[in-house]
Amino acid sequence: MRKRNVSKSSSVMPFGNDPPDYVHLRSNESQMQLIAINENGDPQTPSGSPCFNSSSARDDPPAVLFIPGKGTARWWKSRTTLERFLLPAFLLLFLLSIVLLAVIINSDRRREVKEQGTQVDFLPLMDQSTSTEPATTSTSTSTTTTSTTTEKPKDEICTTPGCVMAANHFLNAMNTTVDPCTDFFEFACGQWNEQHPIPDDMFSYGTFAYAREQVRQQLRVLLEQAIVSESRSINMARDTYKSCMNKTELDELKTEPLFESLKDLGNWPLLDESWDKKNFNLTDLLIKARRDYAVDVFFQHYVYADSKNTSRNTLFVDQGSLALGRGSKDYYLNGTLFASHMAAYRKYLRGIANVLKSDHNLTRNDQSINEDITKIIEFETEFAKLVVAEDERRNSTRQYNKRTLSSLYELMPHVDWVDFFRKIAPSDMIYFFNNDTEVIIGEIEFMQKMSQLIEKTDSRVLANYVIWRVVQSNVRYLDERFDDLKQDFLKVMTGQQQTPPRWKDCAQVPSTILPLAAGAIYVQAHFEENDRHEALQMITHLRNSFTELVKQNDWMDEKTKEVAIEKANSMINNIGYPDVTKNLKELDEQYEELDISVKDTYYEIMKKSVIWIQSKDFRKLTKPFDKHEFDVSSAVVNAFYSPEKNSITFPAGILQPPFFSGKFPKAVNYGAMGAVIGHEITHGFDDQGSQYDKDGNLHNWWSDSSLQAFDKRRRCIVEQYGNYTVPKTSFKVNGKLTQGENIADNGGVKEAFEAYKKYVAENGEEPRLPGLQQYSNEQIFFVSYAHFWCGKKKDAAAMQQVLTDEHSPEVFRVIGVLSNMPEFAKIYNCPKNAPVNPDHKCIVW
Repeated sequence: MRKRNVSKSSSVMPFGNDPPDYVHLRSNESQMQLIAINENGDPQTPSGSPCFNSSSARDDPPAVLFIPGKGTARWWKSRTTLERFLLPAFLLLFLLSIVLLAVIINSDRRREVKEQGTQVDFLPLMDQSTSTEPATTSTSTSTTTTSTTTEKPKDEICTTPGCVMAANHFLNAMNTTVDPCTDFFEFACGQWNEQHPIPDDMFSYGTFAYAREQVRQQLRVLLEQAIVSESRSINMARDTYKSCMNKTELDELKTEPLFESLKDLGNWPLLDESWDKKNFNLTDLLIKARRDYAVDVFFQHYVYADSKNTSRNTLFVDQGSLALGRGSKDYYLNGTLFASHMAAYRKYLRGIANVLKSDHNLTRNDQSINEDITKIIEFETEFAKLVVAEDERRNSTRQYNKRTLSSLYELMPHVDWVDFFRKIAPSDMIYFFNNDTEVIIGEIEFMQKMSQLIEKTDSRVLANYVIWRVVQSNVRYLDERFDDLKQDFLKVMTGQQQTPPRWKDCAQVPSTILPLAAGAIYVQAHFEENDRHEALQMITHLRNSFTELVKQNDWMDEKTKEVAIEKANSMINNIGYPDVTKNLKELDEQYEELDISVKDTYYEIMKKSVIWIQSKDFRKLTKPFDKHEFDVSSAVVNAFYSPEKNSITFPAGILQPPFFSGKFPKAVNYGAMGAVIGHEITHGFDDQGSQYDKDGNLHNWWSDSSLQAFDKRRRCIVEQYGNYTVPKTSFKVNGKLTQGENIADNGGVKEAFEAYKKYVAENGEEPRLPGLQQYSNEQIFFVSYAHFWCGKKKDAAAMQQVLTDEHSPEVFRVIGVLSNMPEFAKIYNCPKNAPVNPDHKCIVW
């Protein structure tokens, strides 16, 4: 997916309980994630792609309602709490006993073979690739026994710790009562989903969330250590965590820090009877909101690579986002379906206003406050009508409009643009901004329409709305009363039942403001160098696999194939951690202008961080674009592709069980992590990544015939996923919005499978997993892939995902991909036109 508000890149999953709003993922950065919703319920969604914006892409074909198998769900729900506890424990002991028994029997059989000189052949229960013909009989005499056949040796079973660990993951996840050709998601994940209810402090839970929570817990332990590091930045990371956790100080301060901010902003008309519109200046208000609190409102800006000349950085201005997050416009515009959501939003705003009013003994009457709140929401609803939907923002060329600052005055004259940038940039960069300064504008028409809306809106409403956005962004740094208000809001928006323990959010904060330092703490304690080497080898094999797929396809001409292969081979690899992580002196140099003290309040730390991050970004305008920058924390459970860098990034946080381990069999690693690596490689060739060349420049390198053939295959993916109806809802997946991730999913698994087959051809068949020896390693490959996406979410969160997220629901990331793979159908011996083996298949790569 795309990273918000800075530049462009794609990924696998969310950061977890979401970074503060000022740490924005860039608008073109792709992440392979389940659903990434920030504090505002904002999924981090993408933008840009070739000329594939036809509104008819999802029309006409009938909906396909896919309902995952229930297994024993109804029986399970009727069990008592004690039975629910004891039965899984009994089942686990039973399965472990089977594994141990299998190992003992295997050992005894081998001893028997050795003693008697005979061979014993055991046929796997579900291995469709193994012959089931009866063995040839043997003859014997009264004195000797001589075999007249050359019997096949039985499959070896792996009993290493890595194999046992992987087998345990799968044994506790699979529902083998379900036909894999009917519902492979339930087959691979049914037991996991039944036995792992969504925690009350989350709106979704799955194997990805499990890994994320594990990393967060590891970070918590490391950040709470009462030690002083040689590294100043690592000490600042620990101080940030401790300040965030200091509830006593937060309770003492209450809303005083925020109230000081309101004074600085000229007071909030919503609460201030004496507010005078004569003193209102929109530019000044927008300057303070952005400079001191990193809040963009009517437009957003960021510094990143010039998409058509990625050797240099430049300034971007794009459409603003709504308070409920990008992609949330339907909440405002569909009053019938989302009335309860908007009522919860209104209640949340009113609740915050009430706390501020009470803390500071303000006297504005409730009726006047309610009237102002109504006008704020009415204004934002008009704002929502102007926002360009994310599925219409996939054409990067359309959004590349190079202009100068002087042209912004024509589009939105209510802002003094030169003054705006001079006052939010570092003081020594004032010279950089004038009427001739270059800027790339994303949405020209939006800027014009937004200007018209500002023109006809009363200044009191504008001031109320801008300050509300600042308040909304900053209440998370205050006492727990605001956590309670947010929880009531999130319960409606996502279904989350209770506020997470404070440490969960606080453990994530250092990774957002000091990502390299937090990553260094994590890597030193929890990352093995052998795993980095293993991942690099897999990347090489996956890249070779993609190259072979390109060579073998029949829809690209030879010249375009050559360019595609060159681009794949030019991808930059970022694995585990940046080198600076291991050099404390260089690490501290990255943060030499940031001064965080243990004496600072949490609110003060966040303000300092905002100013430092903005200053750092603006200074990039004076430097070349760094394509090798590893700019995310190593403690992040995610993976990324950046089109401008043509780079793939796999932080240490995702290179861990149950997805990856140097001790796992290759079938397990290639099925899970290999598919992630292939996913990120394929992002370079999805509907958006395909617009950029090997150097990251926005440039059409396709021949006309190849581009038309690609477009035909891309549309097949759009229609396939657009016909899936999400269980328990009436919503269809937005095939147009999710097409990039779906193309990456399909290509990634195919590349990983081809790479695994090549590994076996070169190194021989691996031993089978204990307790699962009835399944071939190729079958386990697909179980491992599906296991990556085990999980479920609350109904409200599922609805939110369909509306706002560029990633398909988990079930379709499994079913959709495998439905397009003839290899899967062959390995599981699926009958023709079975649910996971339809006649019609969509294949891009």
